[in-house]
Amino acid sequence: MSKLAANPFKFGDPVDGDYYLPRPELSVTIRQFLENRIHVVLMGPRRFGKTSFVLNLLDELAKEGYVCLLVDIFNITSHRDFLYQLLRAIRAKGIFRDKLKSWWKRISDIVPKVTADFDLVTGNSSFGFTLGKLPEEDVKSAIQDLLEGLSDLGARVIVALDEFQKISEIDDKGWLEATIRTHFQKLTNVSFLFTGSRKSLISEMLNNSSRPLYRSCQIIEFPAFGPEFTDWVVQRFATIGIICEKMAIENLRKLVQDTPNYVQMVCFHLVAQARTKIRSKDMEEVLETVSRQNAYAYQTLLNSLTLAQQRVLRLAANERQFLFQKDLLIKYEIRSAPALHSSINALKTKAILDEEGTNKGKVLFDDPLFAYWLRLCFDPIKRV
Repeated sequence: MSKLAANPFKFGDPVDGDYYLPRPELSVTIRQFLENRIHVVLMGPRRFGKTSFVLNLLDELAKEGYVCLLVDIFNITSHRDFLYQLLRAIRAKGIFRDKLKSWWKRISDIVPKVTADFDLVTGNSSFGFTLGKLPEEDVKSAIQDLLEGLSDLGARVIVALDEFQKISEIDDKGWLEATIRTHFQKLTNVSFLFTGSRKSLISEMLNNSSRPLYRSCQIIEFPAFGPEFTDWVVQRFATIGIICEKMAIENLRKLVQDTPNYVQMVCFHLVAQARTKIRSKDMEEVLETVSRQNAYAYQTLLNSLTLAQQRVLRLAANERQFLFQKDLLIKYEIRSAPALHSSINALKTKAILDEEGTNKGKVLFDDPLFAYWLRLCFDPIKRV
């Protein structure tokens, strides 16, 4: 088989077009909430396709006249970072017009290093910004002004915050959470769509009565794909003449905790290897190769943990549920149930593990490939 010009799979970044498998039922549900100004939290593991879904949904809504912003706050560590990402999202839309000039002047008065230029012919605008060493109070004022100005962007506005649990990690005694909650009430033409991957943090933010965002949003679990995803993968292979067994895809989905990004990643590599027929063993060979390529990063992460935490990761990778059973504690050399609980909490804080459901003793790895690599490490046949 000759080398293929176009690979039917993509991974690593959000996907669209032919690389995206729609979720029509989920879209309808979320649209109903947003159109009625009910703010939504879409909660699911990382690399599960939430961002791709949100981008697709916002694209549909934009075609119907909504002004839509996607603000990526995954890497924020401060109010300054949040302000920068909000400004960046607005800049990317290129939607400043005459009606926004006065609002932009207010922001410029607070953030003097922001510049805006308007094309007199097209009416389009462009601007740049550097936040420099703004005092914290000015940063907060700018955030409040920007949030208030969202209602001026159009008659109907949707603002999506990707990985919104990050705002809870800023040490500000809940100021940013409270500010967003206040603007829920002020912005009568703006609906918010949040995505999040840290179930424990999100649950604390929305279900703790002492938190500003208590019961302020509709929580929707981002579901795993059903059998339609397996059929879609088979069809994608078929578009370039490759035969793939359905069982091979179903087995791969189990190995990577049903993570679409990793399914597409393995399939991408299989296509790049110019295979003509794919079975389960082919999928596992590529998955094993990719996981071993990440061995240095994973080993470095392990070395940063205590021995007790390393044992808990080994337990979680191999067992996943019923972790507090006495025989498992003995098998993995864990001193006691309280010691296990303490290590799980520490690993959740480090964003390595998270809860699965509400049952005690069930956890998920933030990175399913890390879990797979751990299983390889301690497999007597497949030692790394």
